[in-house]
Amino acid sequence: MALETPKKAGSGATPKPPAFLKSKRAREVWRYIIRALDQAGMDYSPALLQIALLADKTDSWRSHVENIEKAGRRYEEDSNGGSLETDESRAERRARAEVLNDLDEAGLTVIAAGRVRAIDRLINGDLFAANPFEMMDRLDGNSVALPDEPPWKLTKAERRLWKDMQPLLSSSGFDFSTAGIALGLICAAIADWLACKEWIEANKGTIFAVAKDTGRPYEVSASYNRPKIAKQVRVMLKKNGMTVTSCAKNKALSKGRVLSEELVELLGFINDRPD
Repeated sequence: MALETPKKAGSGATPKPPAFLKSKRAREVWRYIIRALDQAGMDYSPALLQIALLADKTDSWRSHVENIEKAGRRYEEDSNGGSLETDESRAERRARAEVLNDLDEAGLTVIAAGRVRAIDRLINGDLFAANPFEMMDRLDGNSVALPDEPPWKLTKAERRLWKDMQPLLSSSGFDFSTAGIALGLICAAIADWLACKEWIEANKGTIFAVAKDTGRPYEVSASYNRPKIAKQVRVMLKKNGMTVTSCAKNKALSKGRVLSEELVELLGFINDRPD
């Protein structure tokens, strides 16, 4: 894997992508991630391989999204009149989960980016300044930063959700500049959830179908998929400080307002414990 010498964060220079990123979209995702981290002043130089793998996973995920769009559906009707999810739809959701799993380690969620900034302040000693209240005043001056649109073609449903989300983010007070991929993933997950709802509504509220061979009722796939998708959305909202509870727990961290190493450890425990 031939890479140029990594540049320091904030340099504005983008390393050459590895050779295994063959598609145009994968290379665009690579540049998008590095640009976001660079503009945020984060040191990404040791993480180029992880960024490359994430770019490749994102490219694969979006290929599944495109195939679903071409087919025009996620669900087909089974022999009993219930919903049958397509293989492409299941593959898209698995690929989306793979991307989700890598975002925190890449500093590409609001809370993860806040942790990186808090660690940087600890290393630089800014948190132990003689006048911590003065430091807090400086931090309060930070403006809300919204991300660039994700580096792929949004579906119509995703684009509507992306546009609806922007004014909501503007009032949050959080820095979303590195969270573009995470927010694009949230839009895709909500669109998936809405597809379940739309199938049920289009089929007169069908939740259960009856198997012709056994006469036994079973829950249709559009119904039992909804809580699985909702869980994915819930995880992403928490990771980006977009629930009331996660906002309350993480406001100090996500905005860099951390005054002691003990508080960093406490917030880390709160965020890392299993729900």
